[in-house]
Formats: sequence, structure tokens, C-alpha cells
Amino acid sequence: IQGRSRSFMVLLGRLTNCPRSLKDALDGVAYLLLRAVWAALALLPLAVTRRALESLSSLIGRWDRRHREVIARNLIIAFPELSGAERDRITDQAFRNWGRIAAELIHGAAVVNSAGRGWVGEVEAAATGLRREGTGLLVLTAHIGNFELVGRIWGVASGRRISVLHRAMGNRFADAFLRRERAAMNVDTLERGVAAREILARLRAGGMLAAPLDQNQPPGRPGVFVDLFGRPAATATVLARLSVATGAPVLPVFAVWTDSGPDAVVGRPVLPPVGPIPVARRAAVIRSLTAAYTREIEAAVRRHPDQWNWAHRRWKTRPEEPGKASGS
Repeated sequence: IQGRSRSFMVLLGRLTNCPRSLKDALDGVAYLLLRAVWAALALLPLAVTRRALESLSSLIGRWDRRHREVIARNLIIAFPELSGAERDRITDQAFRNWGRIAAELIHGAAVVNSAGRGWVGEVEAAATGLRREGTGLLVLTAHIGNFELVGRIWGVASGRRISVLHRAMGNRFADAFLRRERAAMNVDTLERGVAAREILARLRAGGMLAAPLDQNQPPGRPGVFVDLFGRPAATATVLARLSVATGAPVLPVFAVWTDSGPDAVVGRPVLPPVGPIPVARRAAVIRSLTAAYTREIEAAVRRHPDQWNWAHRRWKTRPEEPGKASGS
């Protein structure tokens, strides 16, 4: 008994001193449950899966007061003219959208293969016209519609490998699963913070890199404040810095839902200045380019206000805060 007691205490001590081991165990259980539900829902028709998950998301939305308040504040900032009833409608739709996204990802291969691809030809034509030798192409996107499927549809339809910048999920098993799902449809995942030389090498080899630019940039990370719906929003400068460094143009491509299913719209290309940029002007150029990208995002959200992820605290970082985002 004493031996078993000591063994138990040693095990307990190891778990206490190694939180990563305990977290991995809990994450592993959560991942297995996720995959079991995923597999079960994949056996159902897409329409049934979508109705079930949209209803579940809607139910969660009724009780999730914290995110409802975030959405309401964001809508007041962006569309102060909306009535309370219209804000409630968009709030409810924002929750239902997550159920639709999940359903379409569960049935990913079928959705990608049946999705309209007219926009892919438009993107490919624009990319051909924009791409200069040794520059590649940067793609601006945002969390609108089923943003996760845009790269997959594009990759499968064009046969082209597309790289996306990605923030790792908290559950490493789920994160690895997401990466595998993307890779099966010609989408490479690059961790944010990956060596700049790897990204530059891909662009100079004529590759394409996509990045969402509609999330708050926390203090301490490279960012600038640019107007979004008339209010300063801390915004990452990664696309502007890459565009300036390589001369690569930036092409806005945003996912949207239409009556026929997942689709996408193409915005106006944003070109970097031609020729070397003096060091004294570099910060101003990066700010100007980032502002131009943000205007494209705002235009897309204005066209489809019920399809953007309003639950994100986009204006969380404020200019007056100590350690505010700085231009770079």
C-alpha cells in the first residue's frame, strides 16, 4: 500500500510539475471527441449537418452574453445608424455563421468540389497580370463568409499551391488536423513568426501568400493604427512589409456566401511604390499601404455586414494605451 501510495504521489507530482503533459492529455481527449462528432456528422447530408450546427450555434448565441455584447459594441461603431432590431438580426446571424462554417468544413471535399469557381478564373487572370518576375503575389483576405474554404477552392481549381499565414490553435492535435485538411487541398500553412527568409524565398519563386488582416494587433507586435469605420484600429503590417521588401502586389480576395453556396469577390489590387524607398519614408509608406488594405476590408464588410466575424474585439488596442502598436 505504501509503495502504491508513493507511486501515486510521484505521478501526481509529475503532473503538477509538467502542466504540458496534463494539457496534452486533456487536449487529446477533446480532440478525440471532436473527431468522433466530426465523423458522425460527416455521414449526414450537408443540409442536415448545416441545420443542426446552425441551430446549435444560434442556441449558444442566446446565452453567450459576453460575445453578444462585443458584437453589439462593434456594430454601433461600424453602423451607428442601424436600429436595435437590425443589430439583433446581424448578431444572431453572426452566431449561425459559425455553425455553417463548421458544417461546410466537415463536408469540406464535397463543398469544395461543388462550389462555384468563376471567381478563380478572375483571380488567376488578375494574378497573371499583376505578377512580375521575382515578386510572387500577396493575397489580402479577412474573416468573412467561409474564409477557411477560399484557399482550398482556389488551390483545387487551379492546381496551384497557396500558402497562408496562421496563428496556431491552443489544441495542437486540432491544429495539426486543420493543417492536414488544408494540405490535402493545396494549401500550405505557415506559422506566424516563421523565418522571413522562407516567406521571401517563396514569393521570389513566384509563389502566393494569403493573410487575413482584420484582427486586432496587440501591443508589442508590429502594427499601425489606421481607420476602420472611422475609428483607429491596430492593424498588422506584415503584408505591407512583405510588399515593400519584394515588390509583390497585394490582391484582395474575400469569401462570401451567395444563394448558390460559398463564393468569393475580388477587390482592387494595391501596388507598392516602384523603386527603392528612402528609410525616412518607409514607415509612412507601410502605414499608407496598410490603410489601403483596410479600406478594401471595410468595403467588403459594408457589402456583406451579416457575414463578418463581429465577435472579435477589433478595436481592443487603443492608441492612447502605453505600449501601443507602433509603425514598423
